[in-house]
Amino acid sequence: MLEIKSRNEAIFLSEQPYALNDEITPLLKEYFFKPFRDKEENYFQFAHEVDLDYNDMYKLASELFENPSNLHDISKKITKHLFEQSNHPHIKNGEVYVAYLTNLNIDNNVVDAIGIFKSELQSDFLQFEEKGTTLEMILQHGINLNKLDKGCLIFNHKKEEGYKILTVDSNRYDARYWLEHFLSVDAFEDENFITKKYLKFCQGFAKDVVFPAEDKKEEVMFMNRSVNYFAKNDQFEET
Repeated sequence: MLEIKSRNEAIFLSEQPYALNDEITPLLKEYFFKPFRDKEENYFQFAHEVDLDYNDMYKLASELFENPSNLHDISKKITKHLFEQSNHPHIKNGEVYVAYLTNLNIDNNVVDAIGIFKSELQSDFLQFEEKGTTLEMILQHGINLNKLDKGCLIFNHKKEEGYKILTVDSNRYDARYWLEHFLSVDAFEDENFITKKYLKFCQGFAKDVVFPAEDKKEEVMFMNRSVNYFAKNDQFEET
């Protein structure tokens, strides 16, 4: 459980890691990973204006990748770091889950990864209980496993550049809290990032130049040609 620093609430840390079973494991895997499947892959990397070693999460991730057996102790440090960023009144309390993941595939490499997930918004749900000859309705509150509020996957890949990271944030009321204050990341500027950047540039050109000068059909054809060009060419000359 993670409470919020700005409201002088406490932080509760479990003294033991949770032992998964066959019933809850597939539910948690779907809860944690589904948002990443539904989202376009835009990678990030840890960053710092002076040196990566000053980025707290980069240091903690490196420590965990070097000593996976220290997962529980390092997960406490990660949660405390998140708690320290919880100064804004809009930030909601919730539960934090830290997992060490193995056998993930990225850029044709099989690597380990660290998963950090946070649930914030609770849902109402009904439970029913038989009491004699009547059925009693019980209102309870809990986590909706169909919607993860925040999460990131830190892949043990490209360490020197700040690792490759995927992140999701379903809530926009505290957008800077997760990406900037907690993770401190920038976009990972690889070939995929640059290609998307130029496709966005072409899209803007099609909308602002081609469409006004021609028509919608020509705008669509221009974008189709642009997409086909980048699909067929591994390199291009900007000029």
